[in-house]
Amino acid sequence: MQTIVTPELTLEPLQTSHAEAMFELLRDPAIYEYLDYSPPASVEYLRDVYARLEARRSPDGSEAWLNWVIHPRDHPLVGYVQATVASSRSAHVAYVLAGRYWGHGYAQCAMRAMLEHLALAYDVERCLATVEVGNQRSLRLLERLDFSPAAARDLQRHHLSTTERMFVRSLAPKRKHDADDRIP
Repeated sequence: MQTIVTPELTLEPLQTSHAEAMFELLRDPAIYEYLDYSPPASVEYLRDVYARLEARRSPDGSEAWLNWVIHPRDHPLVGYVQATVASSRSAHVAYVLAGRYWGHGYAQCAMRAMLEHLALAYDVERCLATVEVGNQRSLRLLERLDFSPAAARDLQRHHLSTTERMFVRSLAPKRKHDADDRIP
């Protein structure tokens, strides 16, 4: 798993050594308004979770588990981005930032960098993201990242709550048409 560097920030592969700093960030109650899980109970609990994630693979080996902490230039960690990459060349993506870092462009920059990396390094063609309908910030971010509402066929394989929506983005390169491709 590679470190991803942009002019604005660095995405560092998640390690157990990040647990203490991330525990402090993840205690922010604002994060959990639209999530279906609670803050981590302790630093030790988070270390155990991160130790499992350091394997970078699901227990059955069918998925790549990719997690990066977001480290802006000259700032402490602000959150994380993650991708679960399946053999179907698709990935479920997500992001979590502490509330005090919302609105600074960190999530958008981190997600763009991760999406580009997934296409280049993991040959991912499609990304999926779920969001609660009330989470207007995330809905706007997914729109800025060129995600579109999932089609009915995409939803058949997923179990969403009545308040969740799924969005899809193609990472397949768009083919450029040049003069030789035009029909005379």
